[in-house]
Amino acid sequence: MVGDGALWAQCRQEVESQFRSREWLLLEGEPGVGKLTVAKATHLAHTPVAHLRVFDAADAVGPDGGAYWLDTVRDELVGGQGTVIMRHVDQLTGELQDALADLIGLIAAITPEPGTDRPWLVATRVGSGPVQGGLARLVDRFPHSIEVPPLRYHVEDVRELVPYLISRLTRGSALRCSPEAMRVFLRTRWPGNVEQLYQVIRKVVAHRRTGTIVLPDLPAEVQATSRRVLTPLESIECDAIVACLHSVDGNRAEAARHLGMSRATIYRKIRDFGIVVPPAKNS
Repeated sequence: MVGDGALWAQCRQEVESQFRSREWLLLEGEPGVGKLTVAKATHLAHTPVAHLRVFDAADAVGPDGGAYWLDTVRDELVGGQGTVIMRHVDQLTGELQDALADLIGLIAAITPEPGTDRPWLVATRVGSGPVQGGLARLVDRFPHSIEVPPLRYHVEDVRELVPYLISRLTRGSALRCSPEAMRVFLRTRWPGNVEQLYQVIRKVVAHRRTGTIVLPDLPAEVQATSRRVLTPLESIECDAIVACLHSVDGNRAEAARHLGMSRATIYRKIRDFGIVVPPAKNS
């Protein structure tokens, strides 16, 4: 769990609190933010030798895959200890989500044997907010949910993530990031979050294993659209403006009205944040 930014540190502390109380937990957030990472790291930090099992919804496919997947989850929850992680429960079929919700409800009602703990159960899903159908029933089975923040809300952690990922991908070879390249990393919005940063570093180290990463080494997808590093609050405001602009087909005046700001203010923020405005249908 690399990084000490305020939002990331708060997320880590909340997850660790649920681990210590053994409360079953739902982790939500955008793709690539590190939901699986924070769950696994919490388990390994506190109980490194205990059993850890990760189930991915991608394995619950095919005519018999869903039934086998559910049976295996049930066996781990009923007879196991340690930690059980279910990834991408939002990608399960509605029928399987319903069945899993029923299973979790039944197991939660069972009192563990004296001196034993049931496994710590963590589920992850992409997105946040209200859901419907089987997923809603499944989400309701978890007494606590935590939203893992996107990287742009704790972009200061990029300073630690970049050398960590370089070391991980090069197995500790002598490769470092130049200040100029780091400034680009810090100003990038990272829509794919930590996973996107990992893939960018992977492309870089594919052709440079030692020395210093400089601007020409960076792939084309890394483009600094803002003139400076945005604070977490500015990133949240930037997201709100982008979402509003898309909802009104790029009409700046209409977006300003919806957001309760003047037209001059929204033009200034669009320029300052480096927002690419969708083509307006209504000029």
